[in-house]
Amino acid sequence: MNDFINYFSSHFGVFLLVLARMSSLFLSFPLALMNFLPLNIRIIFLLSLSFFILPYIEGVFYLSEISLISFLLLVLKEILTGFFLSLVTWIFYSIAVYSAELISYMMGLTIVNIFDPTFGMVSVLGRFFIFLFLIVFFSTGAYQIFFGAIFESFKIIPIGGFPISDSLLKFFIREGTLLFYLGFKLAFPFIFTLFVVNLALALINRLIPQINVFIVGLPLQLYIGILFLLLGFNTLIHFFRILNERFIDELLSAIKLLGG
Repeated sequence: MNDFINYFSSHFGVFLLVLARMSSLFLSFPLALMNFLPLNIRIIFLLSLSFFILPYIEGVFYLSEISLISFLLLVLKEILTGFFLSLVTWIFYSIAVYSAELISYMMGLTIVNIFDPTFGMVSVLGRFFIFLFLIVFFSTGAYQIFFGAIFESFKIIPIGGFPISDSLLKFFIREGTLLFYLGFKLAFPFIFTLFVVNLALALINRLIPQINVFIVGLPLQLYIGILFLLLGFNTLIHFFRILNERFIDELLSAIKLLGG
């Protein structure tokens, strides 16, 4: 017991810095799963995870050895490191939401929105895509690689190390571009199909004005959109599997860039 107390007291400063990085990463974690957990459970999870990471951290210092300002600067660096890592996750989460919003707009589902604390107003289809992304994330074992990458980040990005370079800024600019590219790529088949349906309805309205296209068009768009979602469900799963693989690769790239 005394050995544990001595060990923890000598590593308490490092523990606080690890906790700062983990808190910044997971408390800003955009995946909706985190919001389903009570706050006390999340706090226990962060404390436990930080404690398990502690033995892998090299270097020990006592809080009495450094000034308060120096320690606060170290905490700030760890918070920024966790934030940038969570930003990569947020971008790939946004790809699913963005593509769903484009499809929902064409299907006429944007009038039925759900308030998501992590992303504001999200359509029903957006919520479905989020859950689908999470299911693939956990079912493919990507979460294991994710946590492995987080553990590895403490070796690549040492405590107190947070270099900001042009390559890091270029990386996140490229990631932002990737958000719109992949989101539109997923939504394009649905957008094109529903555009053709709208075009056909417009021609029918010109040829047969007696038909109320507005009443016919909304249910038709919805039914065709749902039909294409059912027919392309396997494709959606495959896309989200590739998206998870790309997410892990980009997360590892971000860790290497942050490590200098």
